[in-house]
Amino acid sequence: MHRCYLLIFSLILFLSTPSFPAFEAENVLLLPVSKTYTFIPKDYFLEKKFIFSTAASQLYSMPECNQIYIGLLNMFPFAHLGADISFFGSELYNETEIGISILKGTKNLVGIRIKVMKLGIKGYEPRLYWSDDLLFISQNEFFYFQSTYNNALSYGYRYDEEKPVSSFSSLFRIYPSAWNSFNIKITFSDFTGSNFEIGNGINLSNILSIGGGLDLGTRSISSSLLLSLATSDLTYSVSIHPELGLTHTVGLIYSRVREKRVSSKE
Repeated sequence: MHRCYLLIFSLILFLSTPSFPAFEAENVLLLPVSKTYTFIPKDYFLEKKFIFSTAASQLYSMPECNQIYIGLLNMFPFAHLGADISFFGSELYNETEIGISILKGTKNLVGIRIKVMKLGIKGYEPRLYWSDDLLFISQNEFFYFQSTYNNALSYGYRYDEEKPVSSFSSLFRIYPSAWNSFNIKITFSDFTGSNFEIGNGINLSNILSIGGGLDLGTRSISSSLLLSLATSDLTYSVSIHPELGLTHTVGLIYSRVREKRVSSKE
């Protein structure tokens, strides 16, 4: 049961990594199981029934780089349905994104996330865009694989320069033991080029987990701490960028585990 508490690790570490304009950020629906720097149970999707997650971050300790995220994900017998909203920026420049998602499958999942994105710049009229992300997840006893194509199709832009930047990412997580995972992530986009991340997550006890990793492109080092409470989890994480400075993030996640049916004989 304590494994579900490790879910919040990757949410926090996602928000502590560099964020770029033009909606370059990673798909937010899969935050709980997507990041590189922490331990996530390989059977996470099979055990969960409901997830509520929220986090707030100030990137590089800059007032103009605030980021807020709220997401819901509910697992039905026929599909996983989710909704989320995120905000990045300040009064001068900001990005707001609302997404609706559906995932189909159990050990192998495919899905799509349709989203509306608003770009706001002080002194200019807000611009609205439509876009979608394509998702694939495969999980078994020894490894976890996730592939995401962000902004696969985009609508509503007038010029090519306004088009939300597309990116492709693949995460491969290996489980050498039940309490440890080694993670590798590769990301590519026309905006940032290719990037590699490596990380490691360790489950120390039912109430404490730690994680850390390195972004080879930005040379950022990330670490986080998780405290598990009765029904919720509180976390704190910090990311150190060699030029831009520190990013501090706090977060909360509540999740419910599927009820397991136990048959009994008279």
